[in-house]
Amino acid sequence: MTIQNLNQPEQTEISEDYQHSKNASILIVDDTIYNVQLLSLLLIKQGYEVQKATSGLEALDKVNQQLPDIILLDIRMPDINGYEVCTRLKANPVTKDVPIIFISSIEESSDKVEAFSVGGVDYISKPFQLIEVLARIETHLRLCSLQKKLQEQNEQLQLSAEVLSRSLNQERELSQMKTDFISVVSHEFRTPLTTIQSASELLEHYEWSKEEKVEQLHQIQSEVKHMTALMEDVLFLSRSNTSKAKLNLTKFDLLSFCKQLLRQAQRTFASDYTLNSSIYIDLTSTSIENPHLQNDLPALIVKMDEKLLRQILTNLLTNAIKYSPQNKTVDFQITVDQEQVSFVISDQGIGIPEEDLENLFGAFYRGKNVGILPGTGLGLSIVKNCIDIHNGSISVESKLEIGTKFTVVLPISDEPLLESNPSS
Repeated sequence: MTIQNLNQPEQTEISEDYQHSKNASILIVDDTIYNVQLLSLLLIKQGYEVQKATSGLEALDKVNQQLPDIILLDIRMPDINGYEVCTRLKANPVTKDVPIIFISSIEESSDKVEAFSVGGVDYISKPFQLIEVLARIETHLRLCSLQKKLQEQNEQLQLSAEVLSRSLNQERELSQMKTDFISVVSHEFRTPLTTIQSASELLEHYEWSKEEKVEQLHQIQSEVKHMTALMEDVLFLSRSNTSKAKLNLTKFDLLSFCKQLLRQAQRTFASDYTLNSSIYIDLTSTSIENPHLQNDLPALIVKMDEKLLRQILTNLLTNAIKYSPQNKTVDFQITVDQEQVSFVISDQGIGIPEEDLENLFGAFYRGKNVGILPGTGLGLSIVKNCIDIHNGSISVESKLEIGTKFTVVLPISDEPLLESNPSS
């Protein structure tokens, strides 16, 4: 096994087209040390970085230590032959893309076929011309480089296609949201506007007592508040969907905040529903388990977004009451530890159909079983957006005609502080 025409200078001249691969790393695997040394010397002169191995096992070890750009591989070696080396390399995801050129004195067609079948990209017969070896190395280095570029372009194209697809989906969702908005707003605004118009015309054209005038004015104010609340909901969703809603963390007493929220809900629905509340606090050194949010509880100072929290709990409490029959119980539970606070709001209401759970937090989406109960389908969408802004999570469990349970988990920015609170 020899290398011919080593002294012909014209055969060692490489065209300028080859210069881009000068820094490539080549592993030469041959049990004939003379061939390894000669090939190594000539390739180094051409600017290549060369690794050498005189056996198949040594070659596998070299590849694991440093991945070459291309491998020149002899077939007949004392431990494992070149076919086995190639097979192992192609089976490894890390080395499978390294091009392998077989160099051997075997001239049988079947052996050449096997060389290609195990993953070789080329086959050079010994004795060989140096210029041929260099040309084939350069060719396969270029092909490998082009394949990598093509793969990168395909990945970039796929990424662009995914981004475009997401953009189109977002555009469709936005278009659908606008359509839904027009439909909901036109419906929700029509009734209060009619009421306002009727009340104002009655005040203009008829004589009313002071009490009757006040009643008509209160009706107008009530309808205006309803429309204002709807517009605020829509504007909040618009800000959160365009990433304009920001987290505004402040320190406040969580238990006092929840007691106030529950008192307000109790006043609104006192005659029709029962609100139960319970709390569990575990701050390592102090644990409190209390069946009710009573006035003698200590202050629990947390750092959260109070406005977002109010949106979350108000919407969930309102939904729990609205979709429950009269004289039923709504439970409100709080669990606090050093890193997070969990709110569980459960009712004994109509429940949510399983097929509606997937789209439950979409804007303007309402369950199929809500019937004539009023609503815009914005409440749970606002809840989800508030929770996302607060980097929290929400889960729901529901059974038809049995009830629904929402669990909200929100992180606490600072470690909560339990303080004595003599007055409430």
